[in-house]
Amino acid sequence: MGETAFSVFWIIIMLPCLALVAVLLTNEAKPKKNIVLGVTLPLAAQGDGRVLAIARRFKRSVWISCGVFAALFLAMAFMDMGRFIMWSVALLIIALFVPYFFYVRANRSLAALKRAEGWSVPYTGAVVVDLKAAAEEPRRVKQLAFAPPVLIALIPCVLALLSDSPDMALAGVIVSGGIALVCLLCLFLYPLIFRQRGDVAGPDSGKNAALTRVRRYNWGKMLLATSYLTALFALAFWLLMDSALWTMVLTAAYIFVLIGFCLAAEFSVRRAQERLTADEPGYVDEDDLWIWGMFYNNPNDRHFFVNDRTGSGMGVNVGRPAGKIFMAVTAAVLVGVAVLCVALALGFSSPFEGRIEDGALYFSHGFEKYEIAIDDIDAVGLLEELPPARRVAGTGLPNLVEGRFAVEGYENVRLSLNPEQPPFIAVETEDYTRIFALDTPEETEALFFELLDAVSGF
Repeated sequence: MGETAFSVFWIIIMLPCLALVAVLLTNEAKPKKNIVLGVTLPLAAQGDGRVLAIARRFKRSVWISCGVFAALFLAMAFMDMGRFIMWSVALLIIALFVPYFFYVRANRSLAALKRAEGWSVPYTGAVVVDLKAAAEEPRRVKQLAFAPPVLIALIPCVLALLSDSPDMALAGVIVSGGIALVCLLCLFLYPLIFRQRGDVAGPDSGKNAALTRVRRYNWGKMLLATSYLTALFALAFWLLMDSALWTMVLTAAYIFVLIGFCLAAEFSVRRAQERLTADEPGYVDEDDLWIWGMFYNNPNDRHFFVNDRTGSGMGVNVGRPAGKIFMAVTAAVLVGVAVLCVALALGFSSPFEGRIEDGALYFSHGFEKYEIAIDDIDAVGLLEELPPARRVAGTGLPNLVEGRFAVEGYENVRLSLNPEQPPFIAVETEDYTRIFALDTPEETEALFFELLDAVSGF
């Protein structure tokens, strides 16, 4: 796949992420269970002009932010491929956080207006449970329904382990095992749906039971669909693993189908919450237990996972020590990924450098650096094309292949080269192989002959 096609593919994957967050967040400006932007308001207050103005300003800010970042993504597409991928991932993380800044600002403005006007409902600052609605026996599918996709997703792992090549086996287990973990996660999450407190929006137990049913049903439907789609994806990915083009097409199709299905289920829940509570005058107000309307903070609640206030999702209770640790680790991972992507983007600009000095071959490109003693080298070859290879860990872009790969005919291989710019130097020792190239074919050939003379001299 060429760089232009890859850039188009990457943009097609990235831009919908911005729109997805914008759609979900702006939907929070519609009243559901008497909650607008994370603030509980009586029915009479929901149509107040000032409330509507805050909601309009919030939605406008989110969509402007979405447009600005989309323009930045398109502008970056003119970079070389490696830097474009890394910078776009770092930018995406920032772009997904910015709309939440507008959400927090709108939430605080609305909360301040609520305090100033003295808007309150009967149960303010209290956790309310509808015992009658909770007594209803939930309908659920058997957990055995999640077993087939888990087993199907593990088939590629078994096939990888049966491979004659240790590198191929490792590559297959890492890729296929990671995909199979998604199915296992669905199996783990499904029982949690029924351990959460039921929805309570008003005194009508029938409505509360209906709200709980629709949330649980759609959550379960999303998990089951995710499990089966992922299992089929795992099998197809294994069969097409040797084709970069088809694995990308398959991945894009999997992502779009899965997101489309989950969005349909999510908005089914949100529409039901809007419809069932449209005429509810206001009953339960837990605003004090939700930081900025987003993070549940109740040290007296033993639950780690809790239902989101609206929609069908779950969050964690940051009032518990485990919840604080989870949020801190999540934040650290996101920041770490952004920093790593920036560092890698800068590394892509660094030259491929190789030299022979003091009886050793030295090579470096960004974070990829190694030294090989000349007397440890068993064979040196100049390759006009790269043998069939599968990535184990590293970068596999049209203009940069770097990291650990399973390469046909070689063992324990690390690559660092532009596959579109042969030739490549293959250096074999007793324990490993290194295949690399310099910035230009002329430099690569010059280093190869110099290395060949050095090896011949020992």
